[in-house]
Amino acid sequence: MYIEKKVIVEEILYEDEEIQLLKTSASANKAMLYLHITPRANVNDEIIVNVTSTELKLGTGGMDIVTNVIRSLPKEDFAPNGHIMKARYLPNQLSVLAVEAQESKYHDLFTKGFSLNGKNILIGELHSMIPICFWAMDFLKKDGNMVVIISDEASIPLTVSNHIRTLKKDKRFSTITIGQAFGGTYEAINLQTALQFASDKLHGDIIFVTLGPGVVGSGTYYGFSGIEQASWANIIGRLNGVPVWIPRLSEADERKRHQGISHHTYTPLTEFTYTKSILPLPTITGRMIKKINKQVEEIQKQHSVQWMAIEPLEQVINHCLISSPVPLKTMGKQYEDDPIFFLGVASAMKWIIENN
Repeated sequence: MYIEKKVIVEEILYEDEEIQLLKTSASANKAMLYLHITPRANVNDEIIVNVTSTELKLGTGGMDIVTNVIRSLPKEDFAPNGHIMKARYLPNQLSVLAVEAQESKYHDLFTKGFSLNGKNILIGELHSMIPICFWAMDFLKKDGNMVVIISDEASIPLTVSNHIRTLKKDKRFSTITIGQAFGGTYEAINLQTALQFASDKLHGDIIFVTLGPGVVGSGTYYGFSGIEQASWANIIGRLNGVPVWIPRLSEADERKRHQGISHHTYTPLTEFTYTKSILPLPTITGRMIKKINKQVEEIQKQHSVQWMAIEPLEQVINHCLISSPVPLKTMGKQYEDDPIFFLGVASAMKWIIENN
């Protein structure tokens, strides 16, 4: 299924060197234009938008995606910077300078293998964890730097993220997009080389492997984007690192599979992760604790669970809520709606900063 419509640009809501957010005359009445792919639009321009996702009432923040600016000149301002193709063989494929490519000034770094030398590496499923992690670092280790490695099982263009567009203004924050994902501070071909660059070149105090917005779930046992967390953990282990999982926790999610420790954490951790991992958890009380304790019994057969005191975690989250210029939410829920999700992220951050 692929649906396009012709609309008119009524207003430019936001633009920078990478993206335009447009108010449009029809369909979702908002559209996103990627300037690396599509010519810049102006008010009153006719544009073609892909409305497939919004017609299905799915993600993308309720925005259509611009595929063409009618009567615009072709994009011919080609400044070659690298030969690694992203979105390969799609009509909008583009070339990037990957850090390990032959023409990269960093190429020699990758001529040999490397070791993480026991370093703890964060992994987590949801894009909403990124700003919580950053502002937790701001509280717990203000002089630290965070490198977020974004894989391609969700959004491919990283610039879709309002959080990323905000955080990249801070010199303590950088991103590496891998696989088919693009738009990071740096581009890499795969997780192994991204970890090597984040560790040996960027010297990340916190290295976090995750996804962009728009993770996929199907309500089935294995059919979800986050199953890849197990693969990341196994790669980290083989590189002599330690995977530290950010738990996806919930009391408020109406779906039973996400209550307590979400099956999007529990299933890949217990069934497909062969490297011994760390799972920090907040010492919560309440109606979910019985289920969580039962889940922990199974997890501890293979991995290490680290319980973190609640009061220090609440201090971390309070700082995050005050400091973030963009409201912190997950699945549309604020801290007051589902506090254990936020406390779970804080527990992983506090543990890793105390142990790195």
